[in-house]
Amino acid sequence: MNIPANQICDHIESQVTKLRQAISNGDQATVRETSAVIEAYCNLLKGSAPTTKQAPMPTPPQQDYVLPSQPSSFAKPLVQSGGEIEEKDRNILDF
Repeated sequence: MNIPANQICDHIESQVTKLRQAISNGDQATVRETSAVIEAYCNLLKGSAPTTKQAPMPTPPQQDYVLPSQPSSFAKPLVQSGGEIEEKDRNILDF
């Protein structure tokens, strides 16, 4: 897509006007947004693809996990000494 440089410059000038108004009003969000648009137009003039800046991924804090030294007392044996497990003690996940 070939866009005439004069047309791009016209768009940049309108964005600069918008940027000046945002600066005078103290609107930081519009300042960032308008600056990004101007940067994109400049990249079009330079003929390069717009670059995206990627912030480095923050490393999550290291967590220490403590494993129990003995098996949990929550687990019930599948077969009790008396034979089969009573109906009330059964679990659908017991095989």
